[in-house]
Amino acid sequence: MALVVAMSMSISKGGFLERSVTVYGAAHEYRVWLPANYDRSRSWPAILFLHGSGERGSDGVKPTQAGLGPVLAEGVAGAEAIVIFPQCPENEHWVGPAREIAMAALDAAEKEFSIDRRRVSITGISMGGAGTWVLAAEYPQRWSAAAPICGWVVRPASLTTIPDNKLSWLGEGEDRPQSIARRLDALPVWILHGSADTVVPVSESRRMASLLGAHAAYTEFAGVGHNAWDPAYRKTGVVAWLVRQRRR
Repeated sequence: MALVVAMSMSISKGGFLERSVTVYGAAHEYRVWLPANYDRSRSWPAILFLHGSGERGSDGVKPTQAGLGPVLAEGVAGAEAIVIFPQCPENEHWVGPAREIAMAALDAAEKEFSIDRRRVSITGISMGGAGTWVLAAEYPQRWSAAAPICGWVVRPASLTTIPDNKLSWLGEGEDRPQSIARRLDALPVWILHGSADTVVPVSESRRMASLLGAHAAYTEFAGVGHNAWDPAYRKTGVVAWLVRQRRR
């Protein structure tokens, strides 16, 4: 894991807090959502959220503006959890070295806040859904649950990623779904996707649901395109489900 230095500010109750973490000498902005009733006297569940390709950058803000962030800000999800929002740099992907930024932000949050490490889950949308699959499989003992939303598993031919020898176990092409499924045989997983997705084929999620079998829940939104995250986070109760899970 990368060298991590967390930069803290004062803690206020509720809302998004600005944070920065240094990974291999470079500073990366991220955000932490605290519930309004956050209290250090108890241990809280945590969720690591991975954004999609449109929220890449270095401002730290865009990851909170699509997917889970707006739902939390509006109070729709009612998440009694601490939520960490790392940001992937431009022209990079969560399936690659950038995922170390996500893990570094999670590590820093676990040191700063009162987090129950048996109740740490991961979710993500689109590019972040792909990252959710890989990070869940790379660190299966770290998570209490995973909820990938409209994420790809087999890398699209149009997508180039930075080579990462730490992912040699993942394999290429058709080897990837089986590699991931083998590592997730004990992790609760809820897969969500729109049936009319023209960006990431719904077959990606259907295949993983088939490989994981009864071990995984699968929700397919009829007629919904790529934006499966709004119905997922707003209507299914997946956020509350993540919060309830506890690592055995």
